[in-house]
Amino acid sequence: MPAQQIVYQPYIAGPRGSLKPGTPVICRTADEGLRRAERALAGGSILGAQIVRMVHDEAADEFGEPEFLGSVGQVPGGE
Repeated sequence: MPAQQIVYQPYIAGPRGSLKPGTPVICRTADEGLRRAERALAGGSILGAQIVRMVHDEAADEFGEPEFLGSVGQVPGGE
């Protein structure tokens, strides 16, 4: 049976003002991911973050299309 994962994907400063992905973190809920993102943004440790739901079929080792649940600050594509 496919498992759902909620991922907090932070973005940090890259070269020449670009955004660079930070280390993703698996969260229990979307709310937990958003709280983590808002705290990190307020603390200045990230420029932005996205909270994404991924469905992972472990038997086939495949991931479904990501579902964007929320974002804060600067994120690629302005999502």
